Amino acid sequence: MPITFSNVFYTYNPKTPLENAALNGVDLTIEDGSFTAIVGRTGSGKSTMVQMINALLSPSQGEVVVNEFINAADKKKRTKKLYKVRGQVGLVFQFPEYQLFADTVEKDVAFAPKNFGLKEEEALEEAHKALREVGLDESFDKRSPFELSGGEKRRVAIAGILAFHPNILVVDEPTAGLDPRGAFQMMELFEKVHKAGTTVILVTHDMNIVLRYADRVLVVDNGKIVRSSDPETLFFEDIEKYSLETPLLYSFVKGLSKRGFPLDPGKIHDVDSLAAEIAAKKGDKR
Repeated sequence: MPITFSNVFYTYNPKTPLENAALNGVDLTIEDGSFTAIVGRTGSGKSTMVQMINALLSPSQGEVVVNEFINAADKKKRTKKLYKVRGQVGLVFQFPEYQLFADTVEKDVAFAPKNFGLKEEEALEEAHKALREVGLDESFDKRSPFELSGGEKRRVAIAGILAFHPNILVVDEPTAGLDPRGAFQMMELFEKVHKAGTTVILVTHDMNIVLRYADRVLVVDNGKIVRSSDPETLFFEDIEKYSLETPLLYSFVKGLSKRGFPLDPGKIHDVDSLAAEIAAKKGDKR
């Protein structure tokens, strides 16, 4: 089933001097198996939205439906034991390494599967599988997570989410603080998880990542969805009005177009597809 938001509002600190309307009537559908990016300026409501998907927050008005779970402002409509939605939705916060707590890596990763009902031996087996999936070999299992590098800690934290096999993975600024190589490896991991059938929802400020990996982009501004598009179409428009930076690849494509060498943006999402499109255009002119 898709994820749906129906007329969702959310206000922080209501009826106080610090009252802040974070969401203002959000309606959207995120399809099963999609790789959806949520983008927008800081404070636009992106993180508030994704925290409703696994019921960390409930709407002030409206409802969010995730599979059979209903997260509604009206408590009569809200699913009982709504917290169980977290067995289906894995949420990776920005800087997830700050959530590590156990004395060994394997115990930390095994915590979630144990919490969702697996016996200790089974949970450790899932933990080991998840650690291998994020590129950490057996030598990490017994180590303290607090002795690892920043990138290794982040991999452990993500393994802790993957170990209970969520069918929806929400990642909030997962590449923050990582060098380009680390960011690439992290995104390739999420792409692998997506190709295995998991719905991935990505919150990011990096439009280069959006272009490379996402198949849908939701632009949030002032607590509303103001644009829903595929990345290729969106980035060929004037996106500065949303405070978004044009991906480097599309800056180059736009430059070529202005100089009389127009390309089809729908066919370009990485360097290889750009080269193929340029070669095809040159062939057409012969």
